[in-house]
Amino acid sequence: MDLTYLSKLQGIGGVMKSRPEDFIVEEITQEGEILELDKSSEKQGEEGDFTYFVLQKRNWNTLQALKEIGRKLRCGLKRFGYAGVKDRNAVTTQLASAFKIDSVTLQNLHIKDIKINGAWKAKEKIRIGGLLGNRFRISVREAAPDAEKTVREIYESLNGLAPNYFGEQRFGSMRKNTHLVGKAIVSGNFKEAVMNYLTYVDEGERAESKEARKQLAAEGDFKRALGYFPSYLLYERTLLNYLSSYPTDYVNAMRKLPRGLSLMFVHAYQSHMFNTALSRRIAEMGTSLMSGDSVCRRDSFGFPETEKIEKVENVAEAEEKLCRGELFPMLEIVGYESSSIGKYEAAVMEEEGIKKENFLIHSFPEISSKGSRRCMFVPLKDFKFEYSEGVGVFTLSLQAGAYATVAMREFIDRCK
Repeated sequence: MDLTYLSKLQGIGGVMKSRPEDFIVEEITQEGEILELDKSSEKQGEEGDFTYFVLQKRNWNTLQALKEIGRKLRCGLKRFGYAGVKDRNAVTTQLASAFKIDSVTLQNLHIKDIKINGAWKAKEKIRIGGLLGNRFRISVREAAPDAEKTVREIYESLNGLAPNYFGEQRFGSMRKNTHLVGKAIVSGNFKEAVMNYLTYVDEGERAESKEARKQLAAEGDFKRALGYFPSYLLYERTLLNYLSSYPTDYVNAMRKLPRGLSLMFVHAYQSHMFNTALSRRIAEMGTSLMSGDSVCRRDSFGFPETEKIEKVENVAEAEEKLCRGELFPMLEIVGYESSSIGKYEAAVMEEEGIKKENFLIHSFPEISSKGSRRCMFVPLKDFKFEYSEGVGVFTLSLQAGAYATVAMREFIDRCK
Protein backbone atom coordinates (compact mmCIF):
# COMPACT_ATOMS: atom_id res chain seq x y z
CA MET A 1 0.00 0.00 0.00
CA ASP A 2 1.01 3.66 -0.40
CA LEU A 3 1.89 5.00 3.03
CA THR A 4 1.23 8.64 3.92
CA TYR A 5 4.29 10.86 4.27
CA LEU A 6 4.62 13.03 7.36
CA SER A 7 6.43 15.77 5.42
CA LYS A 8 4.77 17.16 2.30
CA LEU A 9 8.01 18.60 0.90
CA GLN A 10 9.79 17.17 -2.13
CA GLY A 11 12.80 14.98 -1.35
CA ILE A 12 16.31 15.07 -2.77
CA GLY A 13 15.95 12.07 -5.08
CA GLY A 14 18.98 9.88 -5.71
CA VAL A 15 19.87 6.24 -5.25
CA MET A 16 20.27 4.44 -1.93
CA LYS A 17 22.07 1.13 -1.31
CA SER A 18 23.89 1.03 -4.64
CA ARG A 19 26.76 -0.72 -2.81
CA PRO A 20 27.18 -2.20 0.70
CA GLU A 21 29.38 0.70 1.89
CA ASP A 22 26.49 3.09 1.24
CA PHE A 23 24.52 1.60 4.13
CA ILE A 24 26.51 1.32 7.37
CA VAL A 25 24.74 0.05 10.50
CA GLU A 26 26.42 0.09 13.91
CA GLU A 27 24.48 -1.54 16.73
CA ILE A 28 23.87 0.36 19.98
CA THR A 29 23.99 -2.02 22.94
CA GLN A 30 21.56 -1.96 25.85
CA GLU A 31 24.22 -0.04 27.78
CA GLY A 32 24.28 2.69 25.12
CA GLU A 33 27.64 1.73 23.56
CA ILE A 34 27.95 2.12 19.79
CA LEU A 35 29.80 -0.83 18.25
CA GLU A 36 31.87 1.24 15.87
CA LEU A 37 33.06 -0.07 12.53
CA ASP A 38 36.61 -1.50 12.55
CA LYS A 39 37.00 -0.73 16.26
CA SER A 40 38.18 -3.49 18.58
CA SER A 41 36.08 -4.02 21.72
CA GLU A 42 37.94 -5.26 24.77
CA LYS A 43 35.76 -6.24 27.73
CA GLN A 44 36.32 -7.74 31.13
CA GLY A 45 34.27 -10.91 30.80
CA GLU A 46 32.64 -13.06 33.48
CA GLU A 47 32.79 -16.81 33.81
CA GLY A 48 30.09 -18.66 31.93
CA ASP A 49 29.34 -20.98 29.02
CA PHE A 50 28.86 -18.18 26.49
CA THR A 51 31.23 -15.99 24.53
CA TYR A 52 30.08 -12.55 23.40
CA PHE A 53 31.64 -11.24 20.21
CA VAL A 54 31.29 -8.19 17.98
CA LEU A 55 30.41 -9.38 14.48
CA GLN A 56 31.29 -7.07 11.60
CA LYS A 57 30.11 -8.15 8.18
CA ARG A 58 29.75 -6.96 4.61
CA ASN A 59 27.34 -8.48 2.07
CA TRP A 60 26.06 -11.08 4.54
CA ASN A 61 22.82 -10.98 6.48
CA THR A 62 23.06 -11.97 10.14
CA LEU A 63 21.83 -15.54 9.76
CA GLN A 64 24.02 -16.20 6.72
CA ALA A 65 27.09 -14.92 8.57
CA LEU A 66 26.42 -16.98 11.71
CA LYS A 67 25.70 -20.09 9.63
CA GLU A 68 29.04 -19.67 7.87
CA ILE A 69 30.85 -19.18 11.18
CA GLY A 70 29.11 -22.32 12.45
CA ARG A 71 30.11 -24.23 9.31
CA LYS A 72 33.75 -23.28 9.84
CA LEU A 73 33.53 -24.35 13.48
CA ARG A 74 31.43 -27.44 12.70
CA CYS A 75 28.47 -26.44 14.83
CA GLY A 76 24.86 -25.44 14.16
CA LEU A 77 23.10 -22.08 14.15
CA LYS A 78 21.41 -22.89 17.50
CA ARG A 79 24.74 -22.31 19.25
CA PHE A 80 24.55 -18.59 18.41
CA GLY A 81 22.48 -15.69 19.71
CA TYR A 82 21.91 -12.17 18.40
CA ALA A 83 19.78 -9.15 19.32
CA GLY A 84 18.62 -8.14 15.84
CA VAL A 85 18.88 -9.18 12.19
CA LYS A 86 21.00 -6.88 10.02
CA ASP A 87 20.59 -6.54 6.23
CA ARG A 88 22.80 -8.20 3.67
CA ASN A 89 23.40 -5.26 1.33
CA ALA A 90 25.21 -3.25 4.00
CA VAL A 91 28.26 -3.06 6.23
CA THR A 92 27.15 -3.75 9.80
CA THR A 93 28.31 -4.42 13.33
CA GLN A 94 26.40 -6.22 16.07
CA LEU A 95 26.83 -8.11 19.30
CA ALA A 96 26.41 -11.88 19.10
CA SER A 97 26.92 -14.82 21.46
CA ALA A 98 28.27 -18.34 21.00
CA PHE A 99 27.68 -21.31 23.32
CA LYS A 100 30.84 -23.13 24.44
CA ILE A 101 33.10 -21.64 21.78
CA ASP A 102 36.15 -19.85 23.15
CA SER A 103 37.10 -16.29 22.23
CA VAL A 104 40.46 -17.21 20.67
CA THR A 105 38.80 -19.63 18.24
CA LEU A 106 36.32 -16.96 17.15
CA GLN A 107 38.94 -14.27 16.71
CA ASN A 108 41.16 -16.57 14.65
CA LEU A 109 38.45 -17.19 12.04
CA HIS A 110 39.18 -16.17 8.44
CA ILE A 111 36.01 -15.64 6.40
CA LYS A 112 35.71 -13.21 3.50
CA ASP A 113 33.92 -9.98 4.49
CA ILE A 114 33.49 -11.09 8.12
CA LYS A 115 35.51 -9.72 11.06
CA ILE A 116 35.37 -10.38 14.79
CA ASN A 117 36.03 -7.09 16.61
CA GLY A 118 36.61 -8.54 20.06
CA ALA A 119 35.28 -11.46 22.13
CA TRP A 120 34.83 -12.15 25.86
CA LYS A 121 33.18 -14.59 28.27
CA ALA A 122 29.59 -14.15 29.52
CA LYS A 123 26.95 -15.97 31.55
CA GLU A 124 23.90 -15.66 29.28
CA LYS A 125 22.89 -15.91 25.64
CA ILE A 126 22.10 -12.74 23.69
CA ARG A 127 18.42 -12.74 22.77
CA ILE A 128 16.28 -11.04 20.13
CA GLY A 129 15.45 -7.49 21.17
CA GLY A 130 18.47 -7.13 23.46
CA LEU A 131 19.69 -3.86 21.93
CA LEU A 132 18.92 -0.17 22.36
CA GLY A 133 19.04 0.81 18.70
CA ASN A 134 21.30 1.33 15.68
CA ARG A 135 23.41 4.17 14.30
CA PHE A 136 23.21 4.55 10.52
CA ARG A 137 25.47 6.20 7.96
CA ILE A 138 23.58 6.22 4.65
CA SER A 139 25.00 7.53 1.38
CA VAL A 140 22.56 8.68 -1.30
CA ARG A 141 24.09 9.00 -4.76
CA GLU A 142 22.84 11.29 -7.55
CA ALA A 143 21.09 13.54 -5.04
CA ALA A 144 19.68 16.92 -6.17
CA PRO A 145 22.09 19.91 -6.11
CA ASP A 146 20.00 21.74 -3.48
CA ALA A 147 20.10 18.70 -1.17
CA GLU A 148 21.44 20.49 1.93
CA LYS A 149 18.71 23.14 1.89
CA THR A 150 16.02 20.55 1.12
CA VAL A 151 17.08 18.17 3.89
CA ARG A 152 17.19 21.00 6.43
CA GLU A 153 13.66 22.12 5.48
CA ILE A 154 12.29 18.57 5.62
CA TYR A 155 13.91 17.89 8.99
CA GLU A 156 12.38 21.08 10.40
CA SER A 157 8.95 20.17 8.98
CA LEU A 158 9.23 16.75 10.66
CA ASN A 159 10.25 18.32 13.99
CA GLY A 160 12.95 15.64 14.21
CA LEU A 161 10.47 12.75 13.91
CA ALA A 162 9.71 10.12 11.27
CA PRO A 163 6.72 7.77 10.89
CA ASN A 164 7.42 4.42 12.54
CA TYR A 165 6.05 2.24 9.74
CA PHE A 166 7.29 -1.32 9.37
CA GLY A 167 9.64 -1.51 6.38
CA GLU A 168 9.01 -3.42 3.15
CA GLN A 169 11.36 -6.22 4.22
CA ARG A 170 8.78 -7.12 6.89
CA PHE A 171 6.50 -8.35 4.11
CA GLY A 172 9.00 -10.54 2.24
CA SER A 173 12.31 -10.03 0.49
CA MET A 174 11.50 -11.46 -2.96
CA ARG A 175 7.71 -11.89 -2.73
CA LYS A 176 5.62 -9.29 -0.89
CA ASN A 177 2.96 -11.74 0.28
CA THR A 178 4.01 -12.63 3.83
CA HIS A 179 1.12 -10.62 5.31
CA LEU A 180 -1.36 -12.27 2.92
CA VAL A 181 -0.37 -15.70 4.20
CA GLY A 182 -0.71 -14.30 7.72
CA LYS A 183 -4.22 -12.97 7.10
CA ALA A 184 -5.32 -16.37 5.81
CA ILE A 185 -3.91 -18.07 8.94
CA VAL A 186 -5.56 -15.58 11.30
CA SER A 187 -8.84 -15.98 9.39
CA GLY A 188 -8.63 -19.74 9.90
CA ASN A 189 -8.28 -20.46 6.18
CA PHE A 190 -5.20 -22.68 6.15
CA LYS A 191 -5.85 -23.89 2.61
CA GLU A 192 -5.62 -20.30 1.39
CA ALA A 193 -2.48 -19.77 3.52
CA VAL A 194 -0.74 -22.80 2.03
CA MET A 195 -1.80 -22.11 -1.55
CA ASN A 196 -0.81 -18.43 -1.32
CA TYR A 197 2.62 -19.42 -0.01
CA LEU A 198 3.07 -21.99 -2.77
CA THR A 199 1.55 -20.19 -5.77
CA TYR A 200 1.82 -16.41 -5.21
CA VAL A 201 3.92 -14.98 -8.05
CA ASP A 202 6.03 -11.83 -7.79
CA GLU A 203 7.95 -10.23 -10.65
CA GLY A 204 11.15 -10.23 -8.59
CA GLU A 205 11.41 -14.03 -8.63
CA ARG A 206 13.40 -16.26 -10.94
CA ALA A 207 11.56 -17.36 -14.08
CA GLU A 208 11.60 -21.06 -13.16
CA SER A 209 10.06 -20.33 -9.74
CA LYS A 210 7.29 -18.27 -11.32
CA GLU A 211 6.50 -21.01 -13.84
CA ALA A 212 6.41 -23.67 -11.14
CA ARG A 213 3.99 -21.64 -9.02
CA LYS A 214 1.73 -20.92 -11.99
CA GLN A 215 1.65 -24.60 -12.96
CA LEU A 216 0.70 -25.70 -9.44
CA ALA A 217 -2.04 -23.04 -9.28
CA ALA A 218 -3.48 -24.37 -12.54
CA GLU A 219 -3.18 -28.10 -11.78
CA GLY A 220 -3.38 -28.37 -7.98
CA ASP A 221 -1.37 -31.63 -8.04
CA PHE A 222 1.04 -31.59 -5.08
CA LYS A 223 2.72 -34.88 -5.90
CA ARG A 224 3.44 -33.86 -9.47
CA ALA A 225 4.68 -30.45 -8.32
CA LEU A 226 7.51 -32.16 -6.42
CA GLY A 227 8.92 -33.09 -9.81
CA TYR A 228 9.20 -29.56 -11.13
CA PHE A 229 9.50 -27.20 -8.11
CA PRO A 230 13.14 -25.97 -8.01
CA SER A 231 15.31 -27.60 -5.36
CA TYR A 232 16.24 -24.23 -3.83
CA LEU A 233 12.60 -23.66 -2.78
CA LEU A 234 13.19 -25.75 0.33
CA TYR A 235 10.19 -24.68 2.40
CA GLU A 236 7.82 -24.99 -0.55
CA ARG A 237 9.08 -28.52 -1.18
CA THR A 238 8.60 -29.32 2.53
CA LEU A 239 4.93 -28.41 2.19
CA LEU A 240 4.57 -30.30 -1.10
CA ASN A 241 6.17 -33.41 0.34
CA TYR A 242 3.63 -33.54 3.20
CA LEU A 243 0.66 -32.60 1.00
CA SER A 244 1.57 -35.35 -1.48
CA SER A 245 0.54 -37.85 1.21
CA TYR A 246 -2.10 -35.75 3.01
CA PRO A 247 -3.52 -33.41 0.35
CA THR A 248 -6.19 -31.77 2.54
CA ASP A 249 -4.33 -31.50 5.85
CA TYR A 250 -3.28 -27.86 5.47
CA VAL A 251 -2.84 -27.11 9.18
CA ASN A 252 -0.30 -29.87 9.75
CA ALA A 253 1.36 -28.99 6.45
CA MET A 254 2.04 -25.51 7.89
CA ARG A 255 3.42 -27.17 11.02
CA LYS A 256 6.15 -28.73 8.89
CA LEU A 257 7.61 -25.26 8.43
CA PRO A 258 9.87 -23.80 11.16
CA ARG A 259 7.72 -22.18 13.87
CA GLY A 260 9.62 -18.92 13.39
CA LEU A 261 8.54 -18.75 9.75
CA SER A 262 4.87 -19.45 10.53
CA LEU A 263 4.96 -16.85 13.30
CA MET A 264 6.52 -14.38 10.87
CA PHE A 265 3.40 -14.65 8.68
CA VAL A 266 1.18 -13.63 11.60
CA HIS A 267 3.50 -10.80 12.62
CA ALA A 268 3.61 -9.50 9.04
CA TYR A 269 -0.18 -9.28 8.96
CA GLN A 270 -0.18 -7.40 12.27
CA SER A 271 2.45 -5.07 10.78
CA HIS A 272 0.29 -4.50 7.70
CA MET A 273 -2.68 -3.54 9.89
CA PHE A 274 -0.48 -1.20 11.96
CA ASN A 275 0.92 0.50 8.84
CA THR A 276 -2.58 0.99 7.43
CA ALA A 277 -3.91 2.50 10.66
CA LEU A 278 -0.89 4.79 11.10
CA SER A 279 -0.98 5.94 7.47
CA ARG A 280 -4.63 6.96 7.77
CA ARG A 281 -4.07 8.70 11.06
CA ILE A 282 -1.16 10.73 9.67
CA ALA A 283 -3.26 11.65 6.61
CA GLU A 284 -6.06 12.97 8.84
CA MET A 285 -4.22 14.26 11.92
CA GLY A 286 -0.49 14.56 11.23
CA THR A 287 1.18 14.37 14.64
CA SER A 288 -1.83 15.73 16.54
CA LEU A 289 -2.95 13.82 19.63
CA MET A 290 -6.36 12.78 20.94
CA SER A 291 -7.61 12.38 24.47
CA GLY A 292 -7.10 8.76 25.52
CA ASP A 293 -4.09 8.16 23.26
CA SER A 294 -1.46 5.83 24.69
CA VAL A 295 1.91 7.58 25.08
CA CYS A 296 5.33 6.84 26.52
CA ARG A 297 8.10 9.13 27.72
CA ARG A 298 11.70 9.60 26.60
CA ASP A 299 14.38 7.46 28.28
CA SER A 300 17.83 8.62 29.38
CA PHE A 301 19.25 7.84 25.90
CA GLY A 302 16.63 9.95 24.10
CA PHE A 303 14.61 7.01 22.78
CA PRO A 304 10.97 6.15 23.63
CA GLU A 305 10.64 4.17 26.87
CA THR A 306 7.98 1.80 25.54
CA GLU A 307 7.61 -0.24 28.72
CA LYS A 308 6.06 2.66 30.63
CA ILE A 309 2.75 3.68 29.05
CA GLU A 310 0.22 6.29 30.14
CA LYS A 311 -2.92 7.88 28.68
CA VAL A 312 -3.34 11.42 27.32
CA GLU A 313 -5.69 13.50 29.45
CA ASN A 314 -4.64 17.06 28.65
CA VAL A 315 -4.15 17.14 24.86
CA ALA A 316 -2.56 20.61 24.67
CA GLU A 317 -0.01 19.76 27.36
CA ALA A 318 0.80 16.40 25.74
CA GLU A 319 1.30 18.03 22.32
CA GLU A 320 3.76 20.52 23.84
CA LYS A 321 5.75 17.61 25.28
CA LEU A 322 5.61 15.84 21.90
CA CYS A 323 7.06 18.95 20.22
CA ARG A 324 9.87 18.99 22.78
CA GLY A 325 10.62 15.30 22.14
CA GLU A 326 9.56 14.27 25.63
CA LEU A 327 6.51 12.19 24.71
CA PHE A 328 5.73 9.64 21.99
CA PRO A 329 2.21 8.48 20.98
CA MET A 330 1.53 4.80 20.33
CA LEU A 331 -0.87 2.60 18.34
CA GLU A 332 -1.88 -1.00 18.98
CA ILE A 333 -0.32 -3.91 17.16
CA VAL A 334 -3.56 -5.84 17.46
CA GLY A 335 -3.45 -9.25 19.14
CA TYR A 336 -5.73 -11.34 21.31
CA GLU A 337 -4.79 -9.47 24.51
CA SER A 338 -5.08 -5.94 23.05
CA SER A 339 -6.85 -3.66 25.51
CA SER A 340 -6.48 -0.16 24.03
CA ILE A 341 -7.70 -0.49 20.44
CA GLY A 342 -8.28 3.01 19.11
CA LYS A 343 -10.40 4.49 16.36
CA TYR A 344 -7.96 3.88 13.53
CA GLU A 345 -7.01 0.33 14.49
CA ALA A 346 -10.70 -0.55 14.94
CA ALA A 347 -11.56 0.79 11.48
CA VAL A 348 -8.84 -1.34 9.86
CA MET A 349 -10.01 -4.43 11.76
CA GLU A 350 -13.59 -3.89 10.58
CA GLU A 351 -12.50 -3.54 6.95
CA GLU A 352 -10.32 -6.64 7.21
CA GLY A 353 -13.11 -8.62 8.87
CA ILE A 354 -10.81 -9.46 11.79
CA LYS A 355 -11.44 -9.50 15.54
CA LYS A 356 -8.71 -9.49 18.14
CA GLU A 357 -9.75 -13.01 19.17
CA ASN A 358 -8.69 -14.26 15.72
CA PHE A 359 -5.07 -13.91 16.84
CA LEU A 360 -5.65 -16.71 19.36
CA ILE A 361 -5.23 -19.47 16.77
CA HIS A 362 -6.82 -22.57 18.30
CA SER A 363 -5.78 -24.97 15.54
CA PHE A 364 -2.17 -23.73 15.71
CA PRO A 365 -1.79 -22.18 19.20
CA GLU A 366 2.00 -21.96 19.06
CA ILE A 367 1.77 -19.08 16.57
CA SER A 368 -0.92 -17.12 18.44
CA SER A 369 0.00 -13.48 19.10
CA LYS A 370 -0.91 -11.42 22.15
CA GLY A 371 -0.30 -8.09 20.45
CA SER A 372 1.63 -5.07 21.73
CA ARG A 373 2.00 -1.32 21.19
CA ARG A 374 4.34 0.55 18.87
CA CYS A 375 5.29 4.20 18.68
CA MET A 376 3.67 6.13 15.84
CA PHE A 377 6.81 8.24 15.37
CA VAL A 378 10.50 7.78 16.13
CA PRO A 379 13.07 10.47 16.95
CA LEU A 380 15.86 10.97 14.41
CA LYS A 381 18.55 11.08 17.09
CA ASP A 382 21.93 12.78 16.42
CA PHE A 383 20.77 13.63 12.88
CA LYS A 384 23.37 15.06 10.47
CA PHE A 385 23.54 15.55 6.70
CA GLU A 386 26.56 16.30 4.52
CA TYR A 387 26.61 16.82 0.76
CA SER A 388 29.46 16.75 -1.73
CA GLU A 389 29.60 16.21 -5.51
CA GLY A 390 26.16 14.63 -5.86
CA VAL A 391 26.44 12.37 -2.81
CA GLY A 392 24.42 13.10 0.32
CA VAL A 393 25.41 11.33 3.55
CA PHE A 394 22.89 10.95 6.38
CA THR A 395 23.98 10.04 9.90
CA LEU A 396 21.32 9.24 12.50
CA SER A 397 20.43 6.84 15.29
CA LEU A 398 17.11 5.00 15.57
CA GLN A 399 15.58 2.95 18.35
CA ALA A 400 15.46 -0.84 18.03
CA GLY A 401 12.72 -2.01 15.67
CA ALA A 402 12.65 1.19 13.59
CA TYR A 403 13.54 1.08 9.89
CA ALA A 404 16.07 3.52 8.44
CA THR A 405 14.65 2.93 4.95
CA VAL A 406 11.29 4.25 6.21
CA ALA A 407 12.89 7.37 7.68
CA MET A 408 14.78 7.95 4.41
CA ARG A 409 11.51 8.00 2.41
CA GLU A 410 10.76 11.39 3.93
CA PHE A 411 14.05 12.86 2.66
CA ILE A 412 14.62 11.05 -0.64
CA ASP A 413 11.30 10.54 -2.43
CA ARG A 414 10.54 13.30 -4.93
CA CYS A 415 6.80 12.71 -5.29
CA LYS A 416 4.60 13.14 -2.20
